[in-house]
Amino acid sequence: MINQLRLFIRLMKDERVSPLLKLLPFLSLGYLLLFPDLLPGPLDDAGIIALLMGIFLAFVPQDIIEEYKKIQKSEDDVVEGNFRDL
Repeated sequence: MINQLRLFIRLMKDERVSPLLKLLPFLSLGYLLLFPDLLPGPLDDAGIIALLMGIFLAFVPQDIIEEYKKIQKSEDDVVEGNFRDL
């Protein structure tokens, strides 16, 4: 989940991603704020957000997504620490 969020943030900042695609996440927020619940509880809201996020990721060029996934993998492999000489 955290990796997906980091990927999403990086894609939103990337200039190669179409501004029209970047509108999709904001449409889901607009739905949350403007439309009444179709079903009681958060189920319909979560479904709309998941649907629009899926569409967003489906239309972003795959090479951009793979580039960021490689960056994330290399960041996850790094362990921060300090060297202490004994």
